[in-house]
Amino acid sequence: MKVAIAPIVLSTASLGLMLGVAQNAQAALIPNITASTDMGSFASANIANTVNGAGLPSNTPSLTGSHAAATLTNAWLGTAFTGNITFNLNGSYSLAGFSFWNFNAQRTAGIKGVTVQSSTNGTTFTTIAGAPTQFAIAATNAAAVNPETFSFSSPVTASFVRFVVASNWDSVNGTGFSEVQFDRTPDQPPQLQSVPESSSLLALLAFGLAGVGFRKRM
Repeated sequence: MKVAIAPIVLSTASLGLMLGVAQNAQAALIPNITASTDMGSFASANIANTVNGAGLPSNTPSLTGSHAAATLTNAWLGTAFTGNITFNLNGSYSLAGFSFWNFNAQRTAGIKGVTVQSSTNGTTFTTIAGAPTQFAIAATNAAAVNPETFSFSSPVTASFVRFVVASNWDSVNGTGFSEVQFDRTPDQPPQLQSVPESSSLLALLAFGLAGVGFRKRM
């Protein structure tokens, strides 16, 4: 009995690209960030609800998706009109941008004028080139909204991000927002690194992806 194997034409780079797509589909989201502010909090509003996914689909952090109408349990409203909001990324990242959902209850309370800064140590902050200087007012009061998405001129190395809030959209009740999630530069897929063509791992992966057919000859 003889077993014939159909020819395979598949480079290492192509194989790496194919395998890397699924692995990196959600790799850009920076997880487990925390937030603090010097702007106070209205009633039981908690700044933590702006980074924990509350109000997003399945109440899970994401860079996309609509945010439900803002409440005291899924958004934040400060008692001050201006001040600082600081985000701890809990790690060092190549920060590429972010998604932002402005306050969508009384929408005039949403952040308007802002300076976006980054820091590697939580003490010295630098304004990020290409970051927004104004957030749009939410499209509607008390209804779900989609995010604004921002990409910087080039990625910056950061462990902390700060919003220096300069104004809101003319509310006299304070300033707030619903959610923010940060976007890092995706890692290079390991499969794109050099792999010897003769390695047994490459051969096995190639068989699986190429759908090689075996023909038995008696």
